[in-house]
Amino acid sequence: MIQQFYIPVKVLFGPGSVEQVGQEAKSLGSRAMIVTYPDIRRLGFLDIVLKDLESQGIDTEVFEELEPNPRTTTIDRAAGIAREKKIDLVIGMGGGSAMDAAKGIALASSGEAPIWDYLLGKAQAKGTIPNLIQIPTLAGTGSELNPICVFTHWESHEKRFTFDPNLWAKTAIIDPALTVTLPEKLTAGGGVDALSHIMECYLMPENPLPMNDAIREAVMKVIVQVLPEVLSNLDDVDSRSQISWASTIASSDLSRLGGSAGSMTCHGIEHAISGYYDVNHGAGLSALLPAWMKQFEPVRKERFELLGRNVFGKTDGITAFEDWLEKVGMKLRLRDLGCELEKADEIAGIALKLWDYTPHPTEMNAEIIAQIYRDAF
Repeated sequence: MIQQFYIPVKVLFGPGSVEQVGQEAKSLGSRAMIVTYPDIRRLGFLDIVLKDLESQGIDTEVFEELEPNPRTTTIDRAAGIAREKKIDLVIGMGGGSAMDAAKGIALASSGEAPIWDYLLGKAQAKGTIPNLIQIPTLAGTGSELNPICVFTHWESHEKRFTFDPNLWAKTAIIDPALTVTLPEKLTAGGGVDALSHIMECYLMPENPLPMNDAIREAVMKVIVQVLPEVLSNLDDVDSRSQISWASTIASSDLSRLGGSAGSMTCHGIEHAISGYYDVNHGAGLSALLPAWMKQFEPVRKERFELLGRNVFGKTDGITAFEDWLEKVGMKLRLRDLGCELEKADEIAGIALKLWDYTPHPTEMNAEIIAQIYRDAF
């Protein structure tokens, strides 16, 4: 089988690297749009970026009206502004929502179609797509090193994603110092998301291979060991740096070196839940993962044993993971997030509609997904 490995992103990593944004931007565009949240301005990070862009003579528009689980209507509104202002560089600054939104705004601004049409495969880029710079302020999604974006269509409660080769960032600026202001819950939720990206694929590989296992185990061990240290000292930039690296690798093709991609079927179920209830992605995964693991442990027993032994140093991977969730304050149930038990079948139907559950060791049907939902409740 022919493998392709392609990550065309220049990465600047380290405390203080955000101050290089102007230097990076000057060769990529002259009219920039920063996509972020109001909190980023309040923390003073936005001023750092604006000042640096100004020093390079770059005109800058700020769009800071994002919500968690960004909605298609928000993306369309920002894309209209980008078209009107002739934006040629979009800078995502924040967590996964901001970086995904930057991608969607860049894509939708290239034509007149709404972003939802791109996610449905009804539209393709027709004009020039603005260049992208991504600046994560949260370690979790790894969106800075992939061309994927996820949005919620609120009217239908559908959360979809698109993988578009036009949406690779030209530069990712990963400055762990930007993450030190994150509160404990968001930090922990980001860590669970990062771990889930790589753990799901590790547990459900279509063809387990030593190279993949070694890379994935190394990344998982960093998250498992270091996240509690971060939570005990939120100002520790060194520990934040380790989590930032792990997050970036976990959601990128780096984790697939060696040949086996694996599947992220728990993510598919969570997308249906967060699209319906607008819950935090990391919290949703925390509630679902133990039930998802117990559902499939009988058909992947050896993989769960490897997880326990090689990542947690325990014999039982599921119990070890649940204990770790409790340690980082993320042992949650769906009921804690405002979900409703009677919606299990409806959520299962949405999950099947919106996600490709192949490859997977067993069939993923509505009955199984609904049972995972109930077990997680």
